[in-house]
Amino acid sequence: MLTPEELATIAETMQPHLDELNMWISQDMIRRFMARMGRGEKDLLSGTDQWQAQVYKEAGGLYEDLQKELHKFTGKSEDEIKAIFEDAGIKAWNADDIFYVAQGFESVPLLSSERMLNILTDCYQRTNNEVYNFTRTTANETQRRFIKLLDSTHIKVMSGAQSYTAAVKEAVNELASMQTEVVYPSGHKDTIETAVLRAVRTGVAQASGNMTLQGMEERDWDLIRVSAHLGARYGDGGENPGNHYWWQGKLYSRTGRDKRYPDFIPSTGYGSGEGLCGWNCRHSYGPGDPDHNPYKEYDAEENKKTYDLSQKQRKIERTIRADKLKVKGLREAIDCAEDETLKKELSEDYEKASARLSMHNAEYNHFCESNGLKRYDDRLSIAKWNRSEAMKAVHAAKYYNATEALKNMRESGIIRTTGKYTKDFVIPQNLNFESAHLIERMKERNLSKEYIYDIINNPNVVLSTRRGKQYVFYSEKGFAAVNVDGKIQTAGHLDVGGNNVLEVAKKYGIYRKRHKAE
Repeated sequence: MLTPEELATIAETMQPHLDELNMWISQDMIRRFMARMGRGEKDLLSGTDQWQAQVYKEAGGLYEDLQKELHKFTGKSEDEIKAIFEDAGIKAWNADDIFYVAQGFESVPLLSSERMLNILTDCYQRTNNEVYNFTRTTANETQRRFIKLLDSTHIKVMSGAQSYTAAVKEAVNELASMQTEVVYPSGHKDTIETAVLRAVRTGVAQASGNMTLQGMEERDWDLIRVSAHLGARYGDGGENPGNHYWWQGKLYSRTGRDKRYPDFIPSTGYGSGEGLCGWNCRHSYGPGDPDHNPYKEYDAEENKKTYDLSQKQRKIERTIRADKLKVKGLREAIDCAEDETLKKELSEDYEKASARLSMHNAEYNHFCESNGLKRYDDRLSIAKWNRSEAMKAVHAAKYYNATEALKNMRESGIIRTTGKYTKDFVIPQNLNFESAHLIERMKERNLSKEYIYDIINNPNVVLSTRRGKQYVFYSEKGFAAVNVDGKIQTAGHLDVGGNNVLEVAKKYGIYRKRHKAE
């Protein structure tokens, strides 16, 4: 019998390989998409036949490289699955053997039982074949989705249904959020992570369960004890196999001959997807007797609360992982974009996605703390998400949230200031003071060129305005509005709006300290 804790952690060694595969597919699709779509609208002006030829050439390259990557994955996964089954099989058998020895039976090592080894090998092979079949569908499905997205984006732009930047942005956001999928014969789809981990966990549970039944049959042992744990699945709450809380921790008759106890299979649904040892089930079973029950009874309401909290926690964890995947995908798209307008708009999406990640991280921390739950950082990680990547996202989130705060103040009539906070500004080399409006304001406000130079060259914060065509530099001394060509439009001392710009920047941690003495 495997413990609930052991069953819960089964297949964890598979996660890094799945992460690497999913990340590789996501990044490769984005790079290939941007190679076709990221150079600007003029690059799309080709005949339909030429366009299709380019698409299928790119899709063919994707499929070929994906096959190679999947081959690497299946090689790694085969070794991991074998190790998982061997480790679980030994643990389950040893637990049962301890019970039998206490009952007066002779100890039987797993390796000396050909029947047990055959059961373990059979379940391992079936699970491994299932995972292999998943990867076969993955290549076809990924290529299909890639072609469809390229074609739909091209049609939107060429037909005028969407602008170039809008259509490409929409597609990139879809790609960045896209999880690698497998397709079942029924047509049902799952992420490759869900499909593989569920297959491995279910396969291990079934292997250990079948070994236990075989051992009981060989010793003619009838009574079965089912494991129990707090937070068991409760289904619809009725007395049926889908309500794991209902049947956990109890004794059952394997053969039905002991009428004091319910029949094992009908009661627990053993062998079905929803029942004992079914989909992601953390229960197991072993030989038992009426005088020894290692499991306590759990209050129904406490069990329900624990289960519901665990489901909510896992949901937030999945959301955070998806957020990170999107953030990393958008970062890749920005790096690949050659069209500057597209690059800027993708950067805005990156900031928004980063803010969403920041919000969900805060939600997760609060949820765990308020409910007394352990924070599982390993469940939040994805491949190639390092400290540098995390800090970029944190910084981007701060700029987005600060801009949103400024926007809310403007909409509520507190300020009139427009624009968005930016760290990606360039101070023009040749500043131009020839604007008639600027000259008038300099006289009116008693501003010198040196004073304005200091604001521009050493700002506390910068706003991007007029669709990126102008920067407004702010410091405690004042402000200066400068076109990207170097023409200074206006300058002045801070008013209420300007002070609010600085205060918001301080609140959200994007206030830059001045390095020059004032």
